[in-house]
Amino acid sequence: MQEPVGTLVLFVFIGTYLLISSEKVNRAAMSMVGMGLVGLVLWAAFNIDSAAGSIDPMGATFSTLVEHIEWGTILFIISMMAIVSVARNSGMFQYIALTLVRPTGGNTKRLFTVFILFVFVISLVFDTTSTILIMGPLTIEVCNALEIDFKPFLISEAIVANFASIPSIVGAVPNLVIANKLVEEGILGFNASILFLIMMPLSIILLLVTLPLFYRFFKNKLPDSEDEIRDEVFVVSPLHMIRSRNDFYLSLIAIGILVLAFTWGQGSGLEPALVSIIVAFVVLLMTRERVENILAKINWNTVFFLIGIFGLVGALEIIGFIDDIGAAVNSIVEGGSGAAVAFLVWVPALLSAVIDNIPVSVVLAPIAVSLSAASASPIFPAILIFAVNVGGYVLPIGAPANILAMAMSEEQHDRISFKDFAKIATPLALVHLLMGTGWLFLMSLII
Repeated sequence: MQEPVGTLVLFVFIGTYLLISSEKVNRAAMSMVGMGLVGLVLWAAFNIDSAAGSIDPMGATFSTLVEHIEWGTILFIISMMAIVSVARNSGMFQYIALTLVRPTGGNTKRLFTVFILFVFVISLVFDTTSTILIMGPLTIEVCNALEIDFKPFLISEAIVANFASIPSIVGAVPNLVIANKLVEEGILGFNASILFLIMMPLSIILLLVTLPLFYRFFKNKLPDSEDEIRDEVFVVSPLHMIRSRNDFYLSLIAIGILVLAFTWGQGSGLEPALVSIIVAFVVLLMTRERVENILAKINWNTVFFLIGIFGLVGALEIIGFIDDIGAAVNSIVEGGSGAAVAFLVWVPALLSAVIDNIPVSVVLAPIAVSLSAASASPIFPAILIFAVNVGGYVLPIGAPANILAMAMSEEQHDRISFKDFAKIATPLALVHLLMGTGWLFLMSLII
């Protein structure tokens, strides 16, 4: 790592994360300020060295730092949020909610199961943030109508969205970051199909284990609503929820195209960001005068948070910090695949718990790439994807989906506290990490 520039950049990085983790500042604003500060440090070092005639300046221009931002991932997230906004405006999610609720007959436990299964399925197509943007308001609306507590639903949906996203390259931002890094380095042998084959069985096993545990945790918090309330809810036809048939069908077509493209396009090298941009903005064109209204509903707070995070991690790459970590990790895991699996599961998972799984994936993706290149095995990127997604719910601050679910509950003046979330999520995450370690070690021997 370059000294003393590296020390200053690392100091800004750590300070930014401590402030973000304190939850006393806006995370988007803080991450952008952090990126600006590291950019200033790198710019000053670059200009001082250039003035002194140094052939290899220690710093970098701000343009160089900006080039390290994962713009493809950012554009993918914006595009998916735009599609979700159009679908929400059409009444699609209210239609889906009522369609899901009616077969349950108002049985709260059955309703809980249906919602969890629905989250599991859509997490394979939407990233975790989009999944909670879809399910959160829908869940709150249904639970409020039935006069039942929505907090067990939101907590469980955030947890499931995190681990259900593991088999899909587009299922979470960390998955995209790691996959993009493999493409950049020209590493072959890892694609959407490989990830799905390795991780989908594990994801299903985690679901089957987790559902009974949810029932146990929330056994006193899932009472059935009264008959009169259920009758009032079920008398409404799902079709009455559709506010715009044009937007409804546009959204259905858009989601169908995305599913096909994400499923079959990866083999041909078709990037998810390219597909989502075309689909999202064609849909926006067809909504005509409502474009500005739809764009205003995109979660720009998350977008700017990610831009700042990618910029901060880009600074770590520029100063050589990530290369130093990679060398240290390689020396740790060179003893065998068992050490590599254990390290790549537990260390990223625990880091994701206290920082955030997105920057952890950005920092450690090059290490997974180097291990994959050295062993000619796709297992190491899959391990890192598993670790950062499960690590994301060891603590509530570990993943955007958790924070978003907690923010939605706070908007309803019925807050999910840090403790409420952690007492459910933390033991589940530890169980999942143990199960995943065993599964991935087995896969490392087979693949």
